[in-house]
Amino acid sequence: MGVVIVLELSIVLIRSFIGTNVPVQPMLEEVASSNTHALGMLIFVDYVYAFEVAGVILLVAIIAAVALTLRNRKDSKSQNIHEQVNVNSADRMRIVKMDSDMAAKQDARGEKK
Repeated sequence: MGVVIVLELSIVLIRSFIGTNVPVQPMLEEVASSNTHALGMLIFVDYVYAFEVAGVILLVAIIAAVALTLRNRKDSKSQNIHEQVNVNSADRMRIVKMDSDMAAKQDARGEKK
């Protein structure tokens, strides 16, 4: 795999240094000025409606994603801060007194003594 990558890179480098520097087709003046200017001309002049439609579609997708994440689902766990703050100490733990039963002890085999 490494040999294939080295061969491809060498072909690209050899063609770029040995090849011609003259472009195949002459560039337009507005494109030759800068890439940013050419991209702006394409987006805001030639494809303005497609650009606006794409923006509206992305806006609707963002709103839908936010709406889907904010819905209340039954399988998700969340905290209710109001309930946590208003809890009483008596509600937290209940102490139950039980008598110990010594007769119910089991030996190592699981049989009652």
